[in-house]
Amino acid sequence: MIPVDFAETFEERLETISEFMLEQDSSSAPQRMDDLWEQIFRFRDLVMIHPQLGRPAGFLAAQTIEGQMRLDKLKRLAIEADVPDFREYVLGSHVILYAHSETRAIVLSIRHQRELGYAPLTD
Repeated sequence: MIPVDFAETFEERLETISEFMLEQDSSSAPQRMDDLWEQIFRFRDLVMIHPQLGRPAGFLAAQTIEGQMRLDKLKRLAIEADVPDFREYVLGSHVILYAHSETRAIVLSIRHQRELGYAPLTD
């Protein structure tokens, strides 16, 4: 088993998601966030055992300036943390971005599948 840490960027994204859910429907938002956290913890438990669980990260082909800036920031985080392999994992309508090595994983971000930078690659 390898340790799995959560980056500050991941926590920031969860705050944004929570705020969005509250704006959508304040009465169901707490339960939806609890459900999302439950999925995140299941994901963490799986990655501890199988760090290559996710697919290779699609954002690596970012073509916009904003996408490239985000990519550069995440690459710096990964280099600092010594976790060079980027992967993404689908949780319902969200995608988790994480990086790992043979000894450690760090969860970097979470986004809705429709958000910029996480669109699936097309031929």
